[in-house]
Amino acid sequence: MIISFVPILAVDVIGSVAMVVVALLCLYKAKRLREMDSDNAVFLYLLWISTGFTVFAVSRSFGHILRQFLILTSNADAWQAITSYSGSVNTGSFMLVGLITLFFNQSWNINEKIHSSRKKLEDTHIKLMDLNQTLENKVIERTERLTSSEHKCRRIFEQSLDTIMVTDKDFKIMEINPAGIELTGYSRDEMILKKMTVGSFFTDLSEWEKISSKIDSKEYILNEETEFLRPDNSSLLVLMTAGVDYGAFGCEKSYHFIIKNVNEKRVMEQQIAQADKLAALGELSAGVAHEINNPLGIILGYTQLLLKQEPEHQEDLKIIEKHVHNCKTVVSDLLSFSRKGPSTLSVVDINKVVDGVVKFLSNHSDFRNIEMTLNPHTGDRLNIIGNDQELSQVMVNLVINACHAVDKKGRIDIATQKTEGNKILIMVKDNGKGIEKENLSRIFDPFFTTKPVGQGTGLGLSVGYGIIKRHQGDIRVKSSKGKGTVFTISLPADRSGIQAKKRQDKNDGTYTCS
Repeated sequence: MIISFVPILAVDVIGSVAMVVVALLCLYKAKRLREMDSDNAVFLYLLWISTGFTVFAVSRSFGHILRQFLILTSNADAWQAITSYSGSVNTGSFMLVGLITLFFNQSWNINEKIHSSRKKLEDTHIKLMDLNQTLENKVIERTERLTSSEHKCRRIFEQSLDTIMVTDKDFKIMEINPAGIELTGYSRDEMILKKMTVGSFFTDLSEWEKISSKIDSKEYILNEETEFLRPDNSSLLVLMTAGVDYGAFGCEKSYHFIIKNVNEKRVMEQQIAQADKLAALGELSAGVAHEINNPLGIILGYTQLLLKQEPEHQEDLKIIEKHVHNCKTVVSDLLSFSRKGPSTLSVVDINKVVDGVVKFLSNHSDFRNIEMTLNPHTGDRLNIIGNDQELSQVMVNLVINACHAVDKKGRIDIATQKTEGNKILIMVKDNGKGIEKENLSRIFDPFFTTKPVGQGTGLGLSVGYGIIKRHQGDIRVKSSKGKGTVFTISLPADRSGIQAKKRQDKNDGTYTCS
């Protein structure tokens, strides 16, 4: 009986072991699949099923082997006691597998929704990444444009030849370009740290009050002409344009000023007007001088004859002779002013001309109480092509005018120098009462004088102006009331010394022009 039971026992034991091995292999494979794709619901289902079958296989195999062992050892009663437990485990395993299968559909739907939501999230994430990248590219592009625009604006601001100034709502300077620093004469730190206002530059503060009121009311000004005063007390004529800027949201308003230096332009316009006026008056003066000169010569001749023949009227005749000589002097000045007389040009050393004038006038009684100094240029000779007598006449007139300005008891400084631009300068400076501002534009007009009647004809500066212009030069005046006057003559230097010397030798040292 036992022998006939052996094959059945072998098959039961081997089958149980094989079932456990197969179940474990299935569980291992399902676990690997799950690890490969943890989000796959099918692989999760296979893992759960394999786990249930593995529990069932182990429980059933253990029960079969234990049952055969107890029967062979004649302990069948013991098996009867535990068989119910083994069956419960097997039943529970099958129920677990059934529940897994039963709820798989719901788990699959939930998994599909999760996958769908994840897909949407991934798509949204991709869109957000693309949008973020697009925004980053746009930010980079806009930043580059902003940087480029800022660089262009800064370059315009820095390199502008006109003054650009930014102020706060109280007109205190916040920013100014290099042209403004050069125009005003103040440093950037001095203007910003000391909180200087635009009104600090005005010569006349009342004028700034009018302009600032106009800006407050209209919020702009256009081409307002005014005068600036620099730290060295020199004045500049400027053209001012300004407007308000409210800036970004929440920012205080500011003012932007554009200031153009029109001082040279105004001087040039005045010189052109002066030249036109002198040209017209010169033509008129030439005709008048020639018409008057001959009658004056006749009057003077007959007066001198009468002085010899009528001694009883000698005093009256001398008065007539004196005034005729004065008239002839005026006529001579008119002829000189009208440039009708020929002049002889040669190489002239300016230092010698100035030195000769100083020595000549220093012996005059009017200069006894005047401190007159001469500071000549040292080094190269100050040679020009000109007429020494005419230049001496101009210098004598300027020095005598300075003598009258200081009331014969002040100081007169005369200096010469050579500039890098090959110009020769002659400066005549006095510490007298100065020239009234309204008279500065008229001092070179013919017959204009501020001297008392009988002390001046008003032709000295006009004639001098014509002489300097005839020498291709320029004459300028700078004066402050109560602080004195400076006349500056600018003449072109002789740049061809060797050739000029050869021409001098050839032409006996003279040049003639008419």
